[in-house]
Amino acid sequence: MKILRTLVSALLIVAGAVSIALWAVSGVVVSAVEDGTAVRTIATAALEEPAVVEAIGASLGDAAVEGLADAGLDLAVVGLDAPLRELVAGAARTPEFRQALLAQVDDARVQFARELTAEDRAPAPLVITVDASGYVNGQIATLPVVGAAAPQLELAPVPVTVMSEERFEDTRRAYDVAQFAHRWGLWVGLGLFLLGLIVSPRTRWFLAKAGLAVAVLAGAAWIALEVWGLETIAGALPGGADGPAGTALSAIVTAETVPVLQERLITVGAAAAGVGSVALMIALVRRPRSPR
Repeated sequence: MKILRTLVSALLIVAGAVSIALWAVSGVVVSAVEDGTAVRTIATAALEEPAVVEAIGASLGDAAVEGLADAGLDLAVVGLDAPLRELVAGAARTPEFRQALLAQVDDARVQFARELTAEDRAPAPLVITVDASGYVNGQIATLPVVGAAAPQLELAPVPVTVMSEERFEDTRRAYDVAQFAHRWGLWVGLGLFLLGLIVSPRTRWFLAKAGLAVAVLAGAAWIALEVWGLETIAGALPGGADGPAGTALSAIVTAETVPVLQERLITVGAAAAGVGSVALMIALVRRPRSPR
């Protein structure tokens, strides 16, 4: 019976340490969503896809030609509709245009967080809208003859698909888990430790072992990020890097988030090691002395 209680207590220590480690990691994930780091990185990756850039350029080119025609300036009459489309499409390929859109993506973090957590959202791609009117008007102004006389256009916001339906649904499910772990992971871990303490036949060493378990797990996670990197860890998850878990991990935990995550792991690991060390010293002091 004593061996069984010891085994159960050890399993509860491991489970509690995992829960606390998940709590530490999930806090960084939730912060990345709330402060916009995640959505900016996702949008940056999308705007590096040639197909996405070409679609934006074509959409803006058509909108510019149609907007000028509605304002009474039909460029097709003077043969400048095709040059304008090419100007706008070319501008969409430039780093300056990408940065202009990303500056607006920073304001989309509220939309991203809302869609990530909406319970009644039907499965669909993640689409972020951006206003490119200023950039398009700048290209119109460079047209010969008519550019200086062209009116300023206020174009409809451009929809940019930054994540496919399947990938966004995987990310939503993973974020639900992260939110739960962020809210309850610490308390679940402490509850498991308490249960393990009750079960354990030797309580004197329990707190030292629990602190050591959390410190080792946090340290192992830090080493994994440092040595193998995020992509390798995502590839090692069930389904690989393209599976639901790997896709969600690479979408939310970005390269910019990794140093913050490592710092959090060091903090939690150091705190756990400190608690475990103090508990170990107390246990050693209180250890019954052998009779001489």
